[in-house]
Amino acid sequence: MRGFLTILTILAGVVLAVVSYFFMAAPLGQSTNESFSNPRVPFAATGFVIGVALVFISAIVYEVLPESDSESV
Repeated sequence: MRGFLTILTILAGVVLAVVSYFFMAAPLGQSTNESFSNPRVPFAATGFVIGVALVFISAIVYEVLPESDSESV
């Protein structure tokens, strides 16, 4: 169970980071003026940081949750 939740946390973090970077922050097309370098969504950087933090939090999820009997070696 903890392995599944760890992988789920990693996937959620990666998806959030990728979506916030490529679809909410990265400009599309030719740059025409200075305002083009601003993100399209004002909170896109926050979404990216939260996504990266979720990837790191997955290690905490793995360590805090007890392993089930079927996972023990």
